[in-house]
Amino acid sequence: MAPVFSFDTLLHAGGDELLAIFSATRVVVDMDADLRREQLAQQLGLRVPQLLCGLGFNAAVPALDAVHRALGFSHFDALITARNYAFIHDVYRALTINNIVEIYAGIARFVEAGTDWSELVLTRITNLESQLEETINPILIGGYKLEIRAIYDNRLASPAFVQERLTPNHAVMRDIANENALMLERGAIEPRAFLEAAGLSMDEKRRAVFKGLIPPLVADHFIRQIDSVEERLRFREALGSLGE
Repeated sequence: MAPVFSFDTLLHAGGDELLAIFSATRVVVDMDADLRREQLAQQLGLRVPQLLCGLGFNAAVPALDAVHRALGFSHFDALITARNYAFIHDVYRALTINNIVEIYAGIARFVEAGTDWSELVLTRITNLESQLEETINPILIGGYKLEIRAIYDNRLASPAFVQERLTPNHAVMRDIANENALMLERGAIEPRAFLEAAGLSMDEKRRAVFKGLIPPLVADHFIRQIDSVEERLRFREALGSLGE
């Protein structure tokens, strides 16, 4: 019986270490590929999605044909397809929130030809939000908030990602995750661009000013462009609160 390995070990292990790990496993040569992966995961003390993502997001694995074959894949692209499906669709069943946060930290340093990490991450987040909309689940909400923070902490929010997140249909989820503050604090969007974003409500923009997330000169320039006298006064009050 092979020793039990953690998800983090598979995600961060070097090529030689991974080959040593797989040399200690035992599977039937002609076994069905899905059963092979189930047996390998069991021997390593993991679940199949953890096996696929731990290895699939490891930067050393693309060059390890022996690992691809051991998993029942003829080439790395096939592993990518299985990895992405597991990553997108597993919501804290096999992959824990700690696993997901580790993946975000890992892929921030992993350049994979032809892969836009922010696009993959956005697909996962969209799937997660669809489940959140169906049920109020504190575990899902807690994990979701940690995921959003990890995305911005690891600089995975591309301009296209941010643009999509700033649409009106994400307003409720942005509020739940405190996402507006995160994107401004981590520099994912310029303060002026944030204030000019069409998908944000005036309330959201005013709260950012009130919290001090917008430089006063940038806020002042924006306020001068507002047509509504009442709205300008409300923004002035938010801006003035910074000096209290």
